[in-house]
Amino acid sequence: MLNGLALDVRTGAAFIGDSEKGIRGKVARRTIPFRKLGGRIIFLRSELEAWLQDLPGVTLDEAKTNMEARR
Repeated sequence: MLNGLALDVRTGAAFIGDSEKGIRGKVARRTIPFRKLGGRIIFLRSELEAWLQDLPGVTLDEAKTNMEARR
């Protein structure tokens, strides 16, 4: 981690629950937000959080509602 707001590849991968190889593949395919700083790949924590929020699937609120409906 660079300063908590900016993450290197290792901490970016851990943050999203992926491997370093996996996150580098996402960078190569440009499917994840990243920046270049002096030739290094970095990720802004806020952009990764927004990216995760925008992934398709069920939100936490929807999951809670579904669990309540099953009771």
